[in-house]
Amino acid sequence: MYRVLIADDEMPALRFTRNIIQQFSSQFQVVDAVISGEAALKVLESQAIDLLITDISMHGMSGIELAKHAKKLQPDIHIVIISGYGEFEYAQGAIQAGVDEYVLKPVSISKMTSILQTIQGKLDSEQQEQAAAILPAIACRQPYDEAAAVKLYARRGWFFAYVLWGNLNMRLPKKLGATRLVSPSQDNFFILSGRDDEEHILISKDETLENFLMNLSVFMAQAGTRPTWTVVYNPTPQPMKTLAGFVDKALEMVYQKTVIGKHQILKYSAGSVREERLTLSAASLRQLAYFVSTGKKHLVKDFFISHAVQWENGQISQRQVWHMVHQILYQLATAHQPINNRLTDILQDTDEMIHCAASYGDLMAGVYSLLFDSDNALDRRMTAQELYNCAVEYIQANYAQPLSMQSICDELGISQTYLSRLFRKYGNTTFNTFLTRCRMDAAIQILQEKPNMLLREVAACVGYEGSSYFSKVFHQYTGKTPSQYFSDVQE
Repeated sequence: MYRVLIADDEMPALRFTRNIIQQFSSQFQVVDAVISGEAALKVLESQAIDLLITDISMHGMSGIELAKHAKKLQPDIHIVIISGYGEFEYAQGAIQAGVDEYVLKPVSISKMTSILQTIQGKLDSEQQEQAAAILPAIACRQPYDEAAAVKLYARRGWFFAYVLWGNLNMRLPKKLGATRLVSPSQDNFFILSGRDDEEHILISKDETLENFLMNLSVFMAQAGTRPTWTVVYNPTPQPMKTLAGFVDKALEMVYQKTVIGKHQILKYSAGSVREERLTLSAASLRQLAYFVSTGKKHLVKDFFISHAVQWENGQISQRQVWHMVHQILYQLATAHQPINNRLTDILQDTDEMIHCAASYGDLMAGVYSLLFDSDNALDRRMTAQELYNCAVEYIQANYAQPLSMQSICDELGISQTYLSRLFRKYGNTTFNTFLTRCRMDAAIQILQEKPNMLLREVAACVGYEGSSYFSKVFHQYTGKTPSQYFSDVQE
């Protein structure tokens, strides 16, 4: 809500302007309406105002004088002057005072709402620019313009959420060292990047928990078929200056609570929680070493499967499983020299599997294959690079169909974990990101070549069932709605 101050010594005109704002401009809030320039000046000296609407001719201080004082007190303020005079000297004085609009009476409802929409666009743009500098600095405890932050964010509390799409990347630092404002932000959130492209920090512009959670649910619906995502949210509005503390604690909770193959929305809880690390028993590890040293690979596979089932049933966190899988690998390296010889590569590949796995069963099947099936028929038929190329070609040829990771895997005869590794290794991207890129590039081409095609038809041609979700993805990809993009192309 942008804050409006109205100054007019004619009460009917003052009430008329206030009623227009209250009834037709939901993004503006009238914080005061006064009948003199002197009274307006007192308000400006004590409160931050986004928009001043003033009559030009009042008893005492004129509207132009008030505008000049307002600009000195609050340089970023926007000003609309309403006048019953059309002479050039009044317009010239308004220009010199730096006003946004100079409007002659009588002012119609349509004219005033149009002016307010224009001012709102300017304010939105300015706020976005300031947010791009201030919010990342607050989140990472870096210096920022505190006066500007107070003006922008101190008027109310804010809801925060930390979003992790997919599994944890265990090789990332455990603290947020840098971030940026994701542009464009959605209507309901400012969005900051996390430690990589699979993490976001949401800052809610809504003022009720109910609306915040509803908008958060809509945002998470973008996950599509991802088997894992984790959200930590603050259930009570907080000052913006507490954002860095929330981020630190949210990351701690993400590490403690993320479970591969599970969707979770977690309430933020203050204070540190000590977590006891789970470990495999020495006896079970000795047993595993015996299986591998004696060539009983079927028992190794049973060992992997049984532990995967235990982790699934117990909803064990990814970080705990990461530690236990590393225990297994180090134990096997001591008992089997071929594994020990390539342990560094195995550890790195396993971390990538943990990052991409759809389930603990999927993970342990991948680890077993990495350890013991390196020369299987699939690898002999086709290299990893060739498999990646096949996946890319298949998506490019079939992006208009309802594709999923599993459908690609079924086509190539590989696991989802392996497919994810291929896209990260050879494409430096994810399956979902690549599929979206193919669909959006195709949509852009259609909009350029077939401008008369209906939006729902464009959506259907690139693999989306409805135009609403297609428009949202298009806006995120290009920074514009399909209609805005089409208008720019026509120009």
